[in-house]
Amino acid sequence: MKKALKFWDLVALEIGMTIGAGIFVYMPLAYRSAGAGTIMAFVFAFLPMAVIMINVMLLGSTLPTTGGTFKYGAFLFSPKVAFLGLWAYLFGAFVGLFPLNALALASYMKGIWNDLSLVPVALIILTFFYVVNLLGLKMASRVEIISVALLFLAIAVYTVPGMGSIDSKNLEAVFSTGMGSMIYASALLTFTFAGSNAVIELGGEVENARKNLPLSVIFSLTVVLICYLLMAVVSFGVGGDTLENGTLNDVASNYLSGFLFYVFAFGGPILAIATTINATYMWGTRSLLALCRLRVFPSKLGAINRRGTPWVLLTIVWLLSSIMLISVGESGLNLFAAFASIGGIAVIVPAMFAVFRLKRDPRLKERAPAIVNRKWFGIVPVLGTAFSIMIMLILLYQVGVDFSTSFFLLFIVWEVFGMIYFLFRLKYLDRVKKNPFSRNDLSAFDD
Repeated sequence: MKKALKFWDLVALEIGMTIGAGIFVYMPLAYRSAGAGTIMAFVFAFLPMAVIMINVMLLGSTLPTTGGTFKYGAFLFSPKVAFLGLWAYLFGAFVGLFPLNALALASYMKGIWNDLSLVPVALIILTFFYVVNLLGLKMASRVEIISVALLFLAIAVYTVPGMGSIDSKNLEAVFSTGMGSMIYASALLTFTFAGSNAVIELGGEVENARKNLPLSVIFSLTVVLICYLLMAVVSFGVGGDTLENGTLNDVASNYLSGFLFYVFAFGGPILAIATTINATYMWGTRSLLALCRLRVFPSKLGAINRRGTPWVLLTIVWLLSSIMLISVGESGLNLFAAFASIGGIAVIVPAMFAVFRLKRDPRLKERAPAIVNRKWFGIVPVLGTAFSIMIMLILLYQVGVDFSTSFFLLFIVWEVFGMIYFLFRLKYLDRVKKNPFSRNDLSAFDD
């Protein structure tokens, strides 16, 4: 794969993946629980997610590779657990992530053009970014950079004039929110910081990955936190109770009108979700590509076109996501959100366990950043692993509570089927003496 991604490409990808549907959907939900205390909830949500992203950063900078989400867990922890995590991600992508973002974007567009039909527009959105990514990673990353630049313009339009319209009385309750409400709001908002983990999927396509990967993650997460806090202060300081049953567009209408309002409406929620869809297409097939190269999936599925795009895998993702969108329809927004979150965290859990190898394995310790040699380093993977498992268990519980046990059982059946397939495939690879998981070296990370 070509080294097509530079520092600013990574920053654009990470910010585009992070500032997406979450901030425009979850902030109003958090406000209904914690009120103005949501401002502090953003900080409390940032801290554990920063720990998880630090673990991701360490793996990516130690062994930059394409499809790292699967490879790190498979070769540094357990192939079976890593496959189960990736298999859950596939379920979350087809049944959740892509339909969710496309439908959410169509919903915001409908807020401006009332006559739009949600599902057809969502299908057009999925297809548009599918075509963009068929044209190659370089083209997709350029689209991402332009989109993120416009997104920052929209955030500036929202926050700068909004600062002058803040009513200080609306912010008096920031520190008086009950602890239970604050914890719940923080749990909701953790998902608004997910996204930077995407970079380890593209490590093999990053120029000077050992330097650019960690720097880009630190820089992008800091920028995202600042943007969230500014937006939260304006939203609650201006809106008061507007977010109780409204959106950020409703808050913006208090002090923006005409051209500036539409700059935010288009460049804010609409463009944020669009960048998330584009970025997910960019990195979402990389672990699948790694599985094809490792012969876990048939190698023909990993075919690359002349622009460096795994077009077969990309087409499968687009097709299955479109079928799910048509099958469930616009009423499935909450269901899509639940499974998108489950898939997103499940694929990270094995990688968290893999970080423990950095200090124990001399081969890895030599390559790893200096932080690994610190005495206190052991707490970093412990916290990352504990937090990711806790999120996973909470999400699975909520699926059973909110959507009945049938959806929970569907997910379990999917995982069992995946494990059966993987075990049979391993036996086949052993029989033909091509099992890459039987080697005790790091050759799998050579792209």
